[in-house]
Amino acid sequence: MLITVLLLLLIPIWVVGVATVTYHADISTDFYKKFIKTVYLEDMNYFDVEQTKKTRRYTIRSNGPIEFEKYKYYWNETHLDSKRSSNLCEYRISWMIDSKELDETYNADGVKMKSLFFYCHFAQSCMGLECRIDSRLLVPPIFLTVFVTIFWLFKKMLWRDMKRTERIQRENRTVENSSTERIELEAPPSYNSVFSKVPPSYESVMLGKVTYSVSSV
Repeated sequence: MLITVLLLLLIPIWVVGVATVTYHADISTDFYKKFIKTVYLEDMNYFDVEQTKKTRRYTIRSNGPIEFEKYKYYWNETHLDSKRSSNLCEYRISWMIDSKELDETYNADGVKMKSLFFYCHFAQSCMGLECRIDSRLLVPPIFLTVFVTIFWLFKKMLWRDMKRTERIQRENRTVENSSTERIELEAPPSYNSVFSKVPPSYESVMLGKVTYSVSSV
């Protein structure tokens, strides 16, 4: 049962070929700013720049990946490395929160680009244009720790109850032994201790002519 639950928790991480959609929620991060300044420099030769009346228009020169730091970014899913089995991330470009450079990026056919694709390792998840340690990997160890702790507490309680039961049984046996000894000590006096050294005759006893009293000592 425990193994089944752990596998269910890890299935979303093992799914290959399904892109995880991500957005850039904070455009003030240093990584994002550095990415825009570096990739969209004219010296990088990634785009053909056309100045319009309102803004600059960036046309992709090649379908090859954009290499930035340790990442490779692709503009189209069809150009992805099909041999890789890592987590696939899809960064959705939004005109509301992204830079003008990203929002004004087009392919050679004049179609505005809507996404950037990149890969993350097995133990990472997609966050903006980066990969971060996947917090879901912490769930199985935490779950296992909780399970082991509960099992240990249950075992400790069971052991304590067993010890208490043994103690009660031992006390009961002691009380029973004490009662038996007391009964044996309070047994009636013997015939010789009640009567004198010369016991009365059988006829006297049968006729009820003999009376005696037991000493209180």
